[in-house]
Amino acid sequence: MRTKVLKIVPLVTLLLAFISGFSGFFLLKEKVSGQAYKAAFTAMDSYRSRHPEEHQRFLAVVDYSKPSYLKRMVVIDLKTGDQSFFWTAHGINSGELYANQFSNAPESNMSSLGLYKTLETYFGDHGKAIRLAGLNPLLNSNAFTRNIVLHSADYVSLKYILLNIATLNGPMIGRSNGCFVVSPRDIDEIEQKLNQGAFLYAWRETQ
Repeated sequence: MRTKVLKIVPLVTLLLAFISGFSGFFLLKEKVSGQAYKAAFTAMDSYRSRHPEEHQRFLAVVDYSKPSYLKRMVVIDLKTGDQSFFWTAHGINSGELYANQFSNAPESNMSSLGLYKTLETYFGDHGKAIRLAGLNPLLNSNAFTRNIVLHSADYVSLKYILLNIATLNGPMIGRSNGCFVVSPRDIDEIEQKLNQGAFLYAWRETQ
C-alpha cells in the first residue's frame, strides 16, 4: 500500500503544479505568430482582389506552428479589430503535440493548410458544424469532398489535456480526422461569427 502511495504522489504533484502554472501559457502575448497573421491577410486580400463583390466581416487564423495546448486559433472582426482566441485540434496523422505534416488527399486524416471560406451551418454527428470550401487548388481544394468541417468535440478541453498528462501522452488536446475541432463551450460563439462566408486560414511555415 505504501508503494502505491509513493507512486501516486509524484503524479498528483505534477498535475497540481501543471494546473497552477497552466494559466501562464495563456498569458503569452503571442498565441498566433505575426507570420501567420501576415500570410492570412495576404491570402485574403488576394482573394478579395479577384472577388470585390464579397465583403466578409470575420477572418479566423489557425497557427499550426504552435502546440495544441495553446489557443492557436484567433477570430478577427475585420470591422472593429476585436480578436478572440480558441483551442483547435489538428489531424491525427499530422502530428501529436504539433502539426508537422499536411495533406489534401482523401483518407489522409491530416490537416490542410491555406485559405478557406465558410459555407452553411448544419447539425451532424458532432452537433453544430460549419462546412468549408478550400480556396487553394494545391493545398485544400478537396476539403468539401473530404468532409473537412469546423465542429466541436469534448477532446478539445483542459480536462483532456490533463488526462493526456496523467497518461504520459504530453500536454495536448485530442486530434481529429483532419477537421478544425474546437471546444463545445466555444462552438456557438465561433459559429455565430463564422457562418456564411467568413474566411479561415490555416498556416504553418513549410520548407
